[in-house]
Amino acid sequence: MNFRLLLILCCIVNASVAQVAFADPTIEEQIGQLPEQIQTARQQGNLDSADSFAQQLLELSIQLDLPAIQADAYFEQARNAMERNRYPGAQSLLLESIELYQAVGSRNNLAEAYRQLGLTYRYQANYPQALEYIYLAMQINQQLDDKRAISSTYNSIGVVLEKMGQYEEAAQAHHSALEINYELGDDSGVASALYNLGDIRRSMGDAELALGYFKQVLELDLKSGRAKDIAYSNHKIGFVLLTQGKYKQARVHILEALTIFEEIETPRDTDWALTSLAQLEMEEGNLEKAKEMVLGVIERAIDNQYNSLLVDAYLVAAEVTFRLGEADESLKFIEAGLLQAQLNKERHQEAMLERLRVKVLLKQESLQQAFLALQRQKELDDEILNEKRLTSIASVQAQTEFIRRAHQIELLEKESALQQAAIEKETLSRNTWLITVVGISIVLFLLYGRIMQFRHTRKLEQEVDTRTLQLEEANKELVQAYREMEAISLTDKLTGIKNRRFLEKQIGADLEQSQRQYQNWRTGKMGLPKQADIVMFMIDVDNFKDVNDVFGHGAGDRVLIQLTERMAKVFRQSDYLVRWGGEEFVAVARFIDRKDASALAQRMLEAVSEELFELTDRINQELTCSIGYASYPLMLEDNIDKHWHGLISMADACLYAAKYSGKNSWIGAEKLLDKDLELDDVTPKKLNKWQQQNKIKIVSSIDSNEDIRWQAPG
Repeated sequence: MNFRLLLILCCIVNASVAQVAFADPTIEEQIGQLPEQIQTARQQGNLDSADSFAQQLLELSIQLDLPAIQADAYFEQARNAMERNRYPGAQSLLLESIELYQAVGSRNNLAEAYRQLGLTYRYQANYPQALEYIYLAMQINQQLDDKRAISSTYNSIGVVLEKMGQYEEAAQAHHSALEINYELGDDSGVASALYNLGDIRRSMGDAELALGYFKQVLELDLKSGRAKDIAYSNHKIGFVLLTQGKYKQARVHILEALTIFEEIETPRDTDWALTSLAQLEMEEGNLEKAKEMVLGVIERAIDNQYNSLLVDAYLVAAEVTFRLGEADESLKFIEAGLLQAQLNKERHQEAMLERLRVKVLLKQESLQQAFLALQRQKELDDEILNEKRLTSIASVQAQTEFIRRAHQIELLEKESALQQAAIEKETLSRNTWLITVVGISIVLFLLYGRIMQFRHTRKLEQEVDTRTLQLEEANKELVQAYREMEAISLTDKLTGIKNRRFLEKQIGADLEQSQRQYQNWRTGKMGLPKQADIVMFMIDVDNFKDVNDVFGHGAGDRVLIQLTERMAKVFRQSDYLVRWGGEEFVAVARFIDRKDASALAQRMLEAVSEELFELTDRINQELTCSIGYASYPLMLEDNIDKHWHGLISMADACLYAAKYSGKNSWIGAEKLLDKDLELDDVTPKKLNKWQQQNKIKIVSSIDSNEDIRWQAPG
């Protein structure tokens, strides 16, 4: 009875507070209108107004002590900061909103805040951190079964993976979003997914397919009448046509996009379209007009901190002035662009600017400087390739199953906690009741009370025992679920072998054991170990992209599964077989003699090339692979305790050299001869240099090490 009375009193108090808070209907109406006003102002590019509205919302929420509205205000301020490319400030505001959303239990808003926080890291090129937060959003959205939010989150995952160069995984994420939006009948979501898929195709150089996607998106946008989306699609179509040299058609779409951007007052997008128009004018020979146009873009981009757009504008300005014969002016734009690209961490743009600088310096006959610029460009190209391989994580493999299992665990935890609380409540109730009965029975019905006490106690004890058994069963199920989740998170869903996360967990202990055996030999405690080496093989299917492009991703998946089966025949059960990413695999031969590594590599080459791969039910094809490997300990005589990523980096550099040397070959780093070598970022060029200096022993399937190519042909 007291508990019910307390609930009623709480409801009365809460109702009173709500009446006080919104005693003025004008304030209630204002709070309801402000979020829409913020978003409208932001979409129109009027960020000063958007900031003003967000500040009003924040002040009202604090004044009226409305934490949920306060969280919304921080979130909108963060979105405004993101539009201004002020990502550290946006992250702080998003963290404030996340804390409040957690406190008030607003899970759908919490998920969106996590997603936006992930995107801030994406814009700063911190892709692993970006995926971590976006996957948190996905987990919540899956639990809420919010399909629209799930599709948006899939799109965000795809965008990040595309930036990491994982085009296949990115496409899978966007396809998942596409399927959900088709199911929901959401044309806007369908258009967004198709737009992203088109951008992936454009990035991969498939202009015609990308154009088809963008035209389909434009049809959907025109049907919906969303002006900004129509402008975006027109601009993408125009840009692709521009790269194809179809200047007349490109002009129609770029001008259409520009007109819409100006009408809806989105200044950054307007300058984005003007940059493309300047490039078009340049290609058509209107150099002075192009220069005037792009200089205006640069000025406004600097004033408004459009940092990514600024790099694009510098690139166009450098090319225009070069064509005008203004080499010194071109070099100034290149230097400014390089500085901004470095600040933005845009390696690809940096490499393009260096490539243009080589051209300008050659025109000036500054051969020494041109050579240095060319070296820097090639270094950037190598860094980009290595970065894509070494920083790529086990992308979306088993994520849906992983999230589902995480949800199951959460439910089990809640059930376990509720059962525990129920048992405690039963126990407390029993004890209280017993004391009361004993007190009353002493005065009134001693004998009757004792009989009733005994019966009820027995009943309660039986109920407690039953609940305890149920709790124990739930706990066992919970432990089993954790174990299953652990197995899922360490396994590649497609091939069934381990993933990168597994290798990160296990490899350290093996390297330490190997090093201990060699240390015992160095100190004279035992003889030279015979089977104590760890050899890490990087295995990559040659021309795998052609399989996907010609026969589809289903055929590619078949190839990867068959490759895994052939790896299992070459390596032992005690060795680690790991899918590193895409068509690249890692095999770790544990506790062998490194002299046997070359034979293993050769057997792997033969296992791949000697038997046809089944691409479809009717089509079989011969495929080959390339292999690079490195042996641990890196030095036998000295204990150089390097991180295992150095071993991966060395094996990967050997793999690249095998690719450069004609593929279907293996190259291995058998041991180091100099303990002072820096192994954090090994490239094929470094390996070549060390080999020439006799600082490393390289072995290969190629007839002579002198025939190894240490850089990409051409």
